[in-house]
Amino acid sequence: MSTKQEQNAQQFRALLQAKIERLLDDFAQGKISRAQFHLLYERYNARLAIATHALMSGNPDAIEIAQTGPPTMAILQETRARAVGMRIYHNKSGQQIETLGQFEVADEALNPILQHYVPLKPFTSTPVEHVHQVGKGLWVFFSIGSHTTVVTLFHNEPSRQQQRELERLHKDFESANRNIWGADAVHGEQLAYPFLIFIQRRLKS
Repeated sequence: MSTKQEQNAQQFRALLQAKIERLLDDFAQGKISRAQFHLLYERYNARLAIATHALMSGNPDAIEIAQTGPPTMAILQETRARAVGMRIYHNKSGQQIETLGQFEVADEALNPILQHYVPLKPFTSTPVEHVHQVGKGLWVFFSIGSHTTVVTLFHNEPSRQQQRELERLHKDFESANRNIWGADAVHGEQLAYPFLIFIQRRLKS
């Protein structure tokens, strides 16, 4: 390996190490899901191992092998979670208020999970798993409010950042409709839905 090739290999290894550090920060901040983290970490770590091997063995071809493959942004786009639908339940009556978007999950798969959330406090800080896989590539996220429980269906696992955004929209939903929650029965056509922004944005992406 020539001096220039060795410098290129060292620069490539440093770039990969920087990408790994950024990946660690992105996950810590909730910007990406666990699935995205694992996929990209495996990718970067494998390339780092090849780059290290290239430097130790003096084989410049190994660097070319490590540099090939689809761009990281393409992987992120392919694995990014998309909200495709949601169901909203009235906590007081236990009735389903509304379905937005497409929510193609059988009740028998959803109800046992839903019942687990009934005793929890609104927007609970209790260490409980709010995300569940309900099918191949399908995930549901549960947000528990003072008056309603919202179940959002995603293609791919949602990141914590997406979960926090949904909880914020849920709080706005309950605040906008606060004059209705005292009724024994709540009708979906009476309500305003901040969630539509989230659903429509994902459907267009």
